[in-house]
Amino acid sequence: MVLVGDVSSEIRFPYDVPDVAECESYLLEEMKFYLVVYHPYQVLIDIHEQANMPKASLQAAWSIINDSFKTDMVFVYPPHVIAIAALFLSRVVDQGNQSDVEAQQWYADLNVDVTDVLQVVNELLAVYEVWTGYVDEKMPDMVSRYIADIAASC
Repeated sequence: MVLVGDVSSEIRFPYDVPDVAECESYLLEEMKFYLVVYHPYQVLIDIHEQANMPKASLQAAWSIINDSFKTDMVFVYPPHVIAIAALFLSRVVDQGNQSDVEAQQWYADLNVDVTDVLQVVNELLAVYEVWTGYVDEKMPDMVSRYIADIAASC
């Protein structure tokens, strides 16, 4: 078994922290420091007020939105799509106070591309699947295999 410390001492990367920081500053400058991320929280609150959802569903959807920030979907999908996907997942978990017919009509009235919502739902479910399979004891072995793969490709 190869330890992480043993492998990493053999690998030398051409860039270190100051180089990466310099590259980040050039990137931000090129973007004219325009790095605005619109959050889905306000959309969630607005929909919650309009739909008279139970507070438990709002809290579950809020937690799901928090989890979405651990992925890149806030850069890929509009905030209203993420908020609706979070509401959908919270409804699946909580079952809300609407009947299935009322819920289907409510989603149909939103005038949102359902394929985007379902893509966000699937990405979130994939994240949750990875998180449930995470075992801390496996990490050192996985990291050492990853570093060994990098060393082999150099």
